[in-house]
Amino acid sequence: MSENAIGRRQALRGAGMAAGGVAVAGLAATTPAMADSGGGLLGSWICTRQDDGTPDKVRLVLSFAGGGVIVSHDISPAGPPFTGTWASHGKSFRLTMWTGTAGEQGPESVGPTIRVQAWGSVSHGTITAKYRFTVFAPGSLSQVVDSGTGKLSGRRITA
Repeated sequence: MSENAIGRRQALRGAGMAAGGVAVAGLAATTPAMADSGGGLLGSWICTRQDDGTPDKVRLVLSFAGGGVIVSHDISPAGPPFTGTWASHGKSFRLTMWTGTAGEQGPESVGPTIRVQAWGSVSHGTITAKYRFTVFAPGSLSQVVDSGTGKLSGRRITA
């Protein structure tokens, strides 16, 4: 296996492909118990995700905040945070998140950029979604070097 393939695999694992792909930096502007226009999404969720075609499962936290802000962070194994935007219609939602990774020459060099797009729903205190991730070449938002799909599910985190 080439060093490039190893680096890409590490970037994908470290970047947390899922909804995208994900420790939490943002919290909802209102509490989940309060009425919200997010279909019950506002707040944080502990989830497990799995890329299609792999046995590996990753634990992550998704946080839906007011104003359409989402933060996602893989916590086991740990990865960089993703940030982006979300929208809901009833109990269904969709989101797009992004993160960047360090290049092969170290933390100061430009590495791949990763986008995660997800769609799902919330029901009875659980969240489920499917996602698609796209890895772009360093410095590009059009040259795709890898992509894939997966699924996630989880439950609300209570204070």
